[in-house]
Amino acid sequence: MYLSKKELLLILDEYWQDNPQLQSIPIWYASKLASRALRVYQTYANMMNARIRAQMDVGNPFAFRHIRNLKSIDVNTFDDRGPSVVFASPGMLQSGVSRQLFDRWATDPKNGVLIAGYAVENTLAKEIMNQPKEVVTMEGRIQP
Repeated sequence: MYLSKKELLLILDEYWQDNPQLQSIPIWYASKLASRALRVYQTYANMMNARIRAQMDVGNPFAFRHIRNLKSIDVNTFDDRGPSVVFASPGMLQSGVSRQLFDRWATDPKNGVLIAGYAVENTLAKEIMNQPKEVVTMEGRIQP
């Protein structure tokens, strides 16, 4: 089953709402394209499937209560001392925020990676789907 990042955000927001013990753990998304897409979804939610339209009676399901946008992020100063969930692009983990965060967090066994979309050959996303023992960072360091 394939879920889009937006569907995953909806699921997580609902799950956080239903589980107050998780609400101290922030959920972030760092994607300019996702921000634009969410604005379109918020505007045209009445054109979505029946489940989404039914939720519109309560409120706009794309106006997240527990998910915040990282409009800009400096990975070196990002406060990551506690647990968090971060959706970052690009999904292939070749560059950008997703790769910077991956390189920063990959050595800690408490961290995990979820590939929310497809992964093409010769990308880090495809490589980690094969569960390698180590990967090479953008700086060329080998890390577990």
